[in-house]
Amino acid sequence: MNVNSLMRRGGALFLTAGAVCAAAFMPLEARASCAGMAQAPVPQSHSLLQRASLLRPVATETRGTVPENHVRITFVGHATFEIETPEGARVLTDYNDYVQGPRMPHIVTMNNTHDSHFSFAPQKGIEHVLRGWDPEGGVAKHNLMFRDLRVRNVPTNLVDRGDGKLANGNSMFVFEAVGLCAVHISHLHHYLSKDQLRSLGLIDIAFAPIDGMWTMSHDELFRVLGDIKARMIIPMHYGSMSGVEAFIARASKDWTVRRHETNSMVVSLRDMPKTPEVVFLQGY
Repeated sequence: MNVNSLMRRGGALFLTAGAVCAAAFMPLEARASCAGMAQAPVPQSHSLLQRASLLRPVATETRGTVPENHVRITFVGHATFEIETPEGARVLTDYNDYVQGPRMPHIVTMNNTHDSHFSFAPQKGIEHVLRGWDPEGGVAKHNLMFRDLRVRNVPTNLVDRGDGKLANGNSMFVFEAVGLCAVHISHLHHYLSKDQLRSLGLIDIAFAPIDGMWTMSHDELFRVLGDIKARMIIPMHYGSMSGVEAFIARASKDWTVRRHETNSMVVSLRDMPKTPEVVFLQGY
């Protein structure tokens, strides 16, 4: 049985998030919640990963101290990942009020396209809250060094309800540790300019939204991924089963596509594949 028929058996995955009332930290350009988001998500295997035996399993990892020269990447859900370093620095990407990790992060990054990508009231105790936009209306600028982790942003445009895009209204975040460089593409809605690609630098890992509709079309996404040239692509922001199916079908033409047995893995610069690979972590 091929992957298409396997995924059709899985049915459609189309979840909606509930609305949240405005609060002091609400960005001016916030949007309604993403359609691929659960109201009260419980960590579980995405049906694609339960059924698509075409995706080769790889070894599982157990939680503990992150080994030297490695980072641990954990898929919390939707567009949120926990990245942890050997010195214990923890960051949550696209931190929001729906999906939060089990441990208090030191750093959170946020994107203001939808309220499932930012928090109205980040938890007390988070040391660094990095918003991808400037609440004062300027351009967000972040370049934080925390223990052995550097977090910086590359400003991007934000879709406007009116005449297209607002320049520099949002950000992609870049995470650098132990020689690895990862970018969280988040809710990007456009191609990247030469200046943005230059600012990104050499990228090893890209966290990529694969919904094909709420962020970018797959045509746009694959162009962006081709420009970034990451050696490992970790999907997120699934949106719908048909979107996941279409992404896998297209990615499999040129890249290795595999799944990890859990929602967490430990990687190092030496682990990076010579040719691009897509690695699905367990999650939703």
